[in-house]
Amino acid sequence: MQHLIENTLSRFVDSGQIAGCTVKILRDDEILFEGSFGYANVEKKVRMSGQTIFPIASMSKVVTVAALMQLYEQGLFKLWDPVSEYLPGFKHPKIAKEKPDGTYEIVEAQGEVTLRQLFTMTSGVPYPGSDTAAAKIRLEYEKEQEKKYKDQFLAGEKLPGTKEICNLVGQLPLAFEPGERWMYGFSIDILGGVIEALSGKTLGEYLKEHIFDPLGMKDTGFFVPNEKKDRVATLYQIRNGMKPDERVYPSQKPLFESGGGGLFSTVGDYSRFAQMLLHGGTLDGVRILGRKTIDLISTDHLTEAQRATDSWDTQRGYSYGLGVRVLTNPELADINGSAGEWGWDGAFGNWFCVDPKERLTCVYLTGNLPGDHYRFIPKLMASMYASLD
Repeated sequence: MQHLIENTLSRFVDSGQIAGCTVKILRDDEILFEGSFGYANVEKKVRMSGQTIFPIASMSKVVTVAALMQLYEQGLFKLWDPVSEYLPGFKHPKIAKEKPDGTYEIVEAQGEVTLRQLFTMTSGVPYPGSDTAAAKIRLEYEKEQEKKYKDQFLAGEKLPGTKEICNLVGQLPLAFEPGERWMYGFSIDILGGVIEALSGKTLGEYLKEHIFDPLGMKDTGFFVPNEKKDRVATLYQIRNGMKPDERVYPSQKPLFESGGGGLFSTVGDYSRFAQMLLHGGTLDGVRILGRKTIDLISTDHLTEAQRATDSWDTQRGYSYGLGVRVLTNPELADINGSAGEWGWDGAFGNWFCVDPKERLTCVYLTGNLPGDHYRFIPKLMASMYASLD
């Protein structure tokens, strides 16, 4: 039945919908399916492979969540703690309250943002440029900061790091009262700053020491060294004649290490991370997290009112845990899978899942602009679950 998966993935490429992809599916610690299709670089005829390195975008979030939950296990914070205990920039938050006429006013928030609200995307901290007044304010602020940092760099001055930037973001208006609703945004990036505040290390240092090295994830990090550049998949505009994206990736530590979207990885590396999650926080005798902590991460944390504000097509039938989607209604999701399946995806079409009931993990990496998950992932899932005995 594995031919179902192969045929589905081949069709994505052969039909010209994507340039390429690579997939690894494990069940009971055995490879159920592993394969690479199409090209990592169409113009240079570089074939996709298991060694291809991808910008994994928001699949970074689950790594950051796991890292901070290690510090939770050490008793260094509680989920309901105000963020301002660790990042003082979040003290006395304000809200960009929108009016019916399209204008807004800045008002004092009734409560502070908590760590739990960052984990569950109910904080009101927006991504810049999204369709809220707070996001537009954030976008203009970032343009100003970009010019300021460039001037500081040219003057030889010290630039702020991840923790400092998170504190600055904390001083900007929120999109709504903390906890009021669900809104995908910058929350997990802020948790990266909390990791720095608690550990005394940069986010990249902490992840390497406590997750990547212990799991043998040798090709995962916030930058791609020059000697590995030729292994990086090109991103393609899949709605625009497979036009390649020309962005340049960092070859050394970036100013801001984005715990919400800045990691690079391979299908093999991320599969080891996913397998650790499946096995209750332990892989090959190395413990990253406790079993009950994994249970807490993968549990539905939203209220009914918060869940009602999540209107994404790809989230039908799902709720949200600590930085991850959680399947609560397979019928509504139109998925022949298991209630309790969980994981996340990334803006460039990447996706992974952990299915405890089927003892299965799947990592699917590609390079699509836009990601268009709704076009591909349900088809992959249908073929994957149909392949099970």
